[in-house]
Formats: sequence, C-alpha cells, structure tokens
Amino acid sequence: MKLRFDPTLALGTLSTLSLALALAVALSACGGGSSEDAGSAAPDTAAQAAQSVPGEQALALAAGDLRVKWHPGHYIAVGAGAGDYLKTQTFKEAAALPNVRGVMTRYTWRMLETAPGVYDFSRIDADLARAKAANRQLFITLSTKTFTAGDRALPDYLHTATYQGGVFRIAIDGKDTVGTEATTGENIALWVPGVRDRLIALTRALGRRYNADNNFEGVAFNETALGNAVVPLTDTQKTTFFTNLAQVGAATRQAFPNTVVMQFFNFPRPYMPSLVSSLVSKGVALGGPDTFLNDGPLEISAYPFYESHAGKVPMGPSVQGENYVTTYQGGPYAPPAVTDLYAFGRGRLKANYMFWSKTLTAPLVPYNNVLNMFRSPSFPQDKAGGLGTACPTSFTAGCANLL
Repeated sequence: MKLRFDPTLALGTLSTLSLALALAVALSACGGGSSEDAGSAAPDTAAQAAQSVPGEQALALAAGDLRVKWHPGHYIAVGAGAGDYLKTQTFKEAAALPNVRGVMTRYTWRMLETAPGVYDFSRIDADLARAKAANRQLFITLSTKTFTAGDRALPDYLHTATYQGGVFRIAIDGKDTVGTEATTGENIALWVPGVRDRLIALTRALGRRYNADNNFEGVAFNETALGNAVVPLTDTQKTTFFTNLAQVGAATRQAFPNTVVMQFFNFPRPYMPSLVSSLVSKGVALGGPDTFLNDGPLEISAYPFYESHAGKVPMGPSVQGENYVTTYQGGPYAPPAVTDLYAFGRGRLKANYMFWSKTLTAPLVPYNNVLNMFRSPSFPQDKAGGLGTACPTSFTAGCANLL
C-alpha cells in the first residue's frame, strides 16, 4: 500500500497533536500542504494520513495516553531479503512456542520511501498481518546502512547534490576499492541537515500508521558503527552525525509515544557516552547488533551501558550470525552454546528483549539450536522466556499489554 504524506521537516517543530491539527486547518484554508520541494514540506497530521488512503482511518489513542506497549521476550530476526514464505514460516514457528514473543523484520529506508514523502508500507502491513494471525508481536529494524557490496540503503532521491549525495561509501569485506558502488556499501550521511530531516519525516509517517497498533511492538535503528569510510570522515562530520542521531531518536520517540523505540549501538567508542545519555533521557531503548561472549572492544564501548541503564529503558541485545560461531569479533571458529548466549544476554546485558537471527548456514545451522533451546523443558516457559519484565522507569505512564 502506497501512502502520500507531506511531512514537517523542520527539526525544531516537534509539535503536539493539537498544534498539528491547528496547522492542518490553517493549511486547508489557504490551499497549502499539497506539495513539497526537496528541502522542506508542509506540516502533516494523522487526519491527512488517513485521507491519503480512501476508506482507511488512522489509529488513534486518547489524548495524553502515554502507556507503552510492553511484550518483552525473545524475537526471531529475519533480514531485509527475507521472502514471504520465510517470514510466514517464521511467524508459525514463533506461534508454536509459548516463550517466543514475536518476530523482528528488517527494511531499508529505500524499501519504504520511493520519492520525497511517497511511502510504501505494504511490506510492513503484510508482516503485521502475519503477526496478528499468529497472535505474536512485530518488531521492525529500519536500516540506513548496507552490509553487502553494491547494495543501497537510502532512496534514490537522496543520492543527489541536494542532499550532498545522501551517503558515504564504506569498504565491504576489506576490499581494496576505488569507491565504486559495485565494490562498496553505503552508510547514511546523517551530518547533512536535509538527510536528518527526511529520516525524521519517515519515522513520523511510520508513527502515525503503527504507533497505536497493539501488535506493533517496536522500531529499532541499525548499529552506530560508521564502517570503514572510503573517504575518511572529518571530526566535524562525525560529531554532527551523532548529534543528529540523538535528535532522530528523540523525534522518533515522540512519533511513537506508545511504542518501544530502540537504537542499536556499539562504536565508535568516543561518541557512545554522550549518545547513550541523550537517548536514555528521551526514553529510547538500548540494543546491540552483536552478543559476543568475550569481545574486548565491546566490553569497553558498549556492554557497560547495559548495566548502568538497566531498568531505566528497555535493553535489547541481538544474536547475529557471527555470534553463533565465535566468541569475539573476527575470532576463530568456536561455536558457543546458545544457552550461554542466552545467559549472557539475560545476566550481563540485562535483556528485556533478545533478537535471535534466523541463521540457517550449514553445517552448524544455528537456528535449529535456538529452536531446540526454546523447546527444552528446562528453558523458561513464561511468555518472556526468562528475560526481565519490569516496566522501565522512563515509561512514566506505565506499560500495557493492550492500549
């Protein structure tokens, strides 16, 4: 389903609902709000969102209701390339396990926006329908970085001079490149104000559509690691990148007042303390792209923040492909027991959520070990699978099973 919105792009106008409605009325009276240029747009409202699809009404909650949907536990994670069959099977597997809460699906930004303000949320709609059919939760990851040479994460319109190219190229698999797309990946040029504002516009559109849906558990952003830039970034670019990332987190939390918003964080180390502090102050959850049992850099750059902020905001480490086969980044083949990964996430990282990659690579086929762990009579059979369930203190209005 394709939706047309005209989002507010100015970062300083994180408006309340009443102000947004007032702006909508004013725009309607003067005939505005029907188009946008490359750098700005007319304000949007939930009413405009609903009207953009004939016969569809936007979900809404009572004004001032800030309870957060809260279904902590284990989620099975599939990649952006997962097809309909794989996703359907994954939700069926989750539905058969009382200690698995749902599925995490991943989408690149370019999958969701085809032109400025033109959104295609049909993939998310289909995955949410699968979640409802399985009586499970959907947690999504919004990706602005690619991990495969030649892939693009951002919409084509951002790869233009208007947005200073929109991205910076990163080396993939240590390749010696000349910076061509065929041999590199890309990461978002978040220091560019227009790029930041377009990302905020996207999260607002997502919030209007999914915040009030009881089966839509949360939205996460990919890791903070910048990657190996083909053209090294300046200190100013890096500093502004993380300043803007904190602003995106705050804006997304406002767009999703009843939904968990999570930032996966890891590197670079110098920028993590201020970023984490800013995110936690806005009630943004902390997650991680990796759960390594014995990784020195993560022990310094990331893991301590789980302990120091546990109970304030949700914690959501993920177990990804490499975590199944070694205990530290780039380490030798030495698969840890999945029960050890679970114990580490629950104990060391104080997890409320754990996201388990559906890795099917032979000969180990780690996902089978994960399923066997969930099915074991000795594994916790409560809905959260033994993970922490206390409502985070930053959710001052409380947590709710249903809104």
